[in-house]
Amino acid sequence: MRVFVDTSYYVARIMPRDQWHGAALEAVQPEMTFFTSSLIVNEVISLLQSRGHLSAALTFLESVRRSDQVQITYPDPALQTEAWDLFGRWGGSGATGVDCVSFAMMSRLGIRMAFTFDAHFRAAGFETISGAGLP
Repeated sequence: MRVFVDTSYYVARIMPRDQWHGAALEAVQPEMTFFTSSLIVNEVISLLQSRGHLSAALTFLESVRRSDQVQITYPDPALQTEAWDLFGRWGGSGATGVDCVSFAMMSRLGIRMAFTFDAHFRAAGFETISGAGLP
């Protein structure tokens, strides 16, 4: 199964006190192939840094860049344009510009499942960790 990994999942997995930490640890199954975007990586390291966890940000960055289990994808101009169009549709419900890039990327790659605790993915028609039977 191909899975897109969002910021909220990474943060939950990294931070033991996060309310979703346990669910994030339980979500991974052996048959899964993981994808994320460069924008998600940037969001994770920026969020960790802003919360005073620079060391965790640097550790995460090194780990994800070296991982052979996660494919980092990069938005091209056509995908970015599609994401901006999606923002016109989903922005009013609170989806961010980065969320919309993720939606466009998932659609392009044929990925239906997102490791996220962000309800906007479900609203946009994707399956999420919650939809997989986790909280």
